[in-house]
Amino acid sequence: MTQPLPPRRTRNPIDGPLFDRDRLVRQMDAYGLDALVLTSERSVFYLTGFNPIAHKADEPRPYALVLKRDALDDAVLAVADYYISNFARQSTWVKDIRPVRAVMVPMDLPFLPERLDRFLSKDAQQMDWISAARGHYNESMLETIRGALGDQAIKSARIGFDDLNLGARLGLPTQQVVSAYDVIMATRQFKSAAEIDLILEATAINEAAISYAVDSWSEGMRWRDMDANYALAVVAQGGFIHDPGGMVLAHPQGADASVSLETGFEDFELEAGTHVMFDCHGTWQQYCWDGGKTWVVGSEPSSETRRLVDVNAKVMETIEQAMRAGTRVSELQALGRDVYRKSGVSNADEVLIFFHGLGLSHMDLPEHLPDGSRNGDWQVEQDMVIATHLLIPGGERERVWLEDVAVVKDHGGESLFSWDFGLM
Repeated sequence: MTQPLPPRRTRNPIDGPLFDRDRLVRQMDAYGLDALVLTSERSVFYLTGFNPIAHKADEPRPYALVLKRDALDDAVLAVADYYISNFARQSTWVKDIRPVRAVMVPMDLPFLPERLDRFLSKDAQQMDWISAARGHYNESMLETIRGALGDQAIKSARIGFDDLNLGARLGLPTQQVVSAYDVIMATRQFKSAAEIDLILEATAINEAAISYAVDSWSEGMRWRDMDANYALAVVAQGGFIHDPGGMVLAHPQGADASVSLETGFEDFELEAGTHVMFDCHGTWQQYCWDGGKTWVVGSEPSSETRRLVDVNAKVMETIEQAMRAGTRVSELQALGRDVYRKSGVSNADEVLIFFHGLGLSHMDLPEHLPDGSRNGDWQVEQDMVIATHLLIPGGERERVWLEDVAVVKDHGGESLFSWDFGLM
């Protein structure tokens, strides 16, 4: 009997800003920025709720958000004209939306402002910002950005760009054009309640898809079939995975204990007794999911496997209890490794224990602090979402894996999965 797919989840417009305005201003102050010009898909979505379709990252970016530190309410969002009706369905706090001529408007006819109307739905035509948008409609994204920055900003401000090439094309003095990466990541590393809700939903999609993939196994099934079933369950729920697939860790065969990542070309029969390490990636409304745990294919795990699974669970509990503001990841690693040693794990120094932030990316952490120092051994802070990875290495019937995702609260990390830390 065919296993029923998980049900589709309802996709709703983002209700209110995802980011903290005061925190953004504080980070701009800390990194010494007077304005931001942001054109990356994630940054624009995070700050405005605008989630465009059909755009690849290495194409000319058909949108730009201009923010001035002392006048956030005067933010300008420039978008390709064909996106203008999006704002009839997904509202944004940005009131000044400026359309720019893009690829759909014919080049063999004169450019006229009223040509914008072909992209306006009936709902959009009734909105109060449309008349101002018509007045700003022009043919140049660069000119729209220059106009949004204003003469004073162009002459004197220190402006952060998430695309330094754009800063150069605007013709600004070199000293004014700086990277905005760390400012945005330093703001994103702390999650709002709305973001936590999105990451919880994303995690639930991943958990249901892993369970479906496991339940779909039958004797003779191959790895590519399992990968396809996982993807099928994700899509059924309305989630997305990315080329070349949602399964991240590769599964070396036999006694090979190396750690490698999927290329999309691996395939092998999932024989009973194989230890599968579910580390799965994808997105729900741009927010990432991550994580999974060990599944022993089609047979009872050995007593040693059960022991190591229990040790992994104890390590995860110890680490997440210690996830409090000010703790560094090296301290969490040392705590976890001490548990492995005391539990008699023979290769404790070879166990992988590592962390990253999670949100709109699998990092959501600044690379450098305001003083320019590298943010390597970073600190845990309240309201961060952290993915913790534990791998006891070994061959195909020995390795034991656990990855959990937790939000940091006063008492430590709270897991976002509904399952426990045991085997699938």
